[in-house]
Amino acid sequence: MAATLRIQSDWSRALRRDEGEAWLSCWSPGKPTLYGSVTRRGLSTEGVPDIAASEGFVVGEVTKKSILISCPHENVSTKFLAPYTTFGRIHQKSVSNFANVIAQKLLGIRMITMELAPSSLFFQRLLEGHVYDVNCCRFFPSGLVVLSGGMDAQLKIWSAEDASCVVTFKGHKGG
Repeated sequence: MAATLRIQSDWSRALRRDEGEAWLSCWSPGKPTLYGSVTRRGLSTEGVPDIAASEGFVVGEVTKKSILISCPHENVSTKFLAPYTTFGRIHQKSVSNFANVIAQKLLGIRMITMELAPSSLFFQRLLEGHVYDVNCCRFFPSGLVVLSGGMDAQLKIWSAEDASCVVTFKGHKGG
């Protein structure tokens, strides 16, 4: 399977701002994911953004509506196109594109099941680790990271790619 380049879902909006930044990742099966970002440094006289990439990524052609990004280490390039129209009220919950988060409260097991399902693909990740019920789940803007909060006074940050818990923040013990 070939490597995949991903970019923050609202990259075109983020890069409209002065010094705006959008997150990138280059994922290849069986290898560590490379994370980085692109940052707007300014505008040309034609109004085209001047974009710089972090280490490990290269910015190719940039227009007002597209950006070509490469990851030379994995020999992959992707042209990302800005949307023609966005519909801000489609998702009433804080979920990223093609994603639904279901917080299940099962007796004896506290978990989050994520179903990432574009029409022809189905990915399921089981995130286990909360001691008590899970109260809320939110995706980070990248769509690759999930934040969960539970009755155990813990916040957990998860990788949506491999279901690993990256860090756990423990709540107050009193006082």
